[in-house]
Amino acid sequence: MAQAQTSHDLQLPARSRLGRRVAAFRQSLQTNKVPLPETPLVVAGALGGPFVIFVFTPLRNALTLAAKNTESSAGELYARVFQGGLQAGWTGGLVPVLPSCPQFCMMGPLFHLFRQSFNSVVLAVICSAILETCISYGSQTLNAQLAYNEEQLQAGSGLQVPLCNPMIPYGPGFLVHIMRNFVAMSGIRILSGPCQAGLTKVFNMAGLGGSSENIRKFFGDFLASCASAVLSAPLNQLYNFAVLSQEYANATFVGSIGLLLQFLQETYLVYGQNGNFVGFSDTLPRDLFMRCAYVATLFTCFATIERGLVALWGRHAHSH
Repeated sequence: MAQAQTSHDLQLPARSRLGRRVAAFRQSLQTNKVPLPETPLVVAGALGGPFVIFVFTPLRNALTLAAKNTESSAGELYARVFQGGLQAGWTGGLVPVLPSCPQFCMMGPLFHLFRQSFNSVVLAVICSAILETCISYGSQTLNAQLAYNEEQLQAGSGLQVPLCNPMIPYGPGFLVHIMRNFVAMSGIRILSGPCQAGLTKVFNMAGLGGSSENIRKFFGDFLASCASAVLSAPLNQLYNFAVLSQEYANATFVGSIGLLLQFLQETYLVYGQNGNFVGFSDTLPRDLFMRCAYVATLFTCFATIERGLVALWGRHAHSH
């Protein structure tokens, strides 16, 4: 009777596609058949993640400054990051390094575990994005605030934003941070496959069908990351605006939504004298370019590290 009840319980969620996947995941937990991530995926998340997060700190810091500066060009913003010297480009860069180890384990090995358990890439990306935000929100917010304060100090403006506690995993822009992570991660996890398939067709048409598969995968990751960077750029700047704005921090939930919409309108849209929409501002292509420069480079490097470790590990295993 108890066995029949257990079987019945497992079938209850299976009325929908999501329910069936959750039921399969629960059943794998109960039968101890949860597929553990491969060792090279764990190594890539634990070591490759912190590496790329620290190395590309100047690109991330320049994006942070862009959220509060609509006048400067991309080149001027990159120059501002280094105006206190070469080391100033990495201001706050060490703060997210330690959390980036479990953060990239969410994006790497845990993503693969979710994908195999739920049999859904999209659901795996959603779960990974939520957990990634819970881990990285505090450190990334402090990094952004330190970079902004350093830039204001060098400019002599006297403006400073209060620093958050990096141990608190939520705050202004938390939900936007989750949405940004989902869209950004979708590049190498969802869009990369179709991009690689498209490149294969293009290469075959051009008579380059014998080119290396690794080359197609690399450029597939890059194109997919560029696409996700473009889509996530406004979300990223909304997050930066939220963590650098005291007005946003003090606003109610409804008020904060109004401030986010106002930021998008004033930053990216242009209106004529009669109040009609006439086009997009020059800030939009600037932010899209800067977001691509950061996200596409970072995720392509991480995917290359992950794929390279898997290949090396497999080669080492076969040699033994």
